[in-house]
Parts: sequence; structure tokens; C-alpha cells
Amino acid sequence: MVQFLPSITQERAMAGSVTSKGQVTIPKRVREALGITPGSKVEFDLAGGGARLKLVKRHAPSSVEEGTAILDYRGPRISIDRMHGGLAMKKAAKRARR
Repeated sequence: MVQFLPSITQERAMAGSVTSKGQVTIPKRVREALGITPGSKVEFDLAGGGARLKLVKRHAPSSVEEGTAILDYRGPRISIDRMHGGLAMKKAAKRARR
């Protein structure tokens, strides 16, 4: 038995199949209600002959532009173009010193 959010339990039960690897697809309505996205961490609790699914950590999609937030960087924002330009200037200056 899997326990769902109160808004979902009022609807009819949702079933799924278990693969040979023990994998189960979480129904879309459940994923949406809990905010489960690819990469999210979930926890299973066993109780009373059943199991309960709980969202432990929601996965936030990331991109290069969000790198500062991912690294918890609090300094000034620098565009990727400026970063690449700065690297190119450092390399050029280093070559000029040779």
C-alpha cells in the first residue's frame, strides 16, 4: 500500500508494474502533486504491511547560467563571454612575456 497526499487519496488508487530491476514508474499525478522531477530523491517507509512514498529532496534543473547559485557564489555577476574574454587576455599576456 502506498499512501498519497490527501488530495490524491480521494481519487481512485493508481497501479503500476515492477520491472525485473525492481523499478516502478510513479504515476504522473503523484509526481506533479509531490513536485517529483528527474533526479529527485524519494524515501520509502514500511508500515502496517504497506509502504509510504515521501519526497526527500527535489532536484532542481541546472545550467551553466545558474552556476553561481549552484556554487553559492555571492560575488559580482560576470557573463560567460567576459569570462572567456578574460581568459584569452591572460593567455595572450602570458605569451607576450615569453
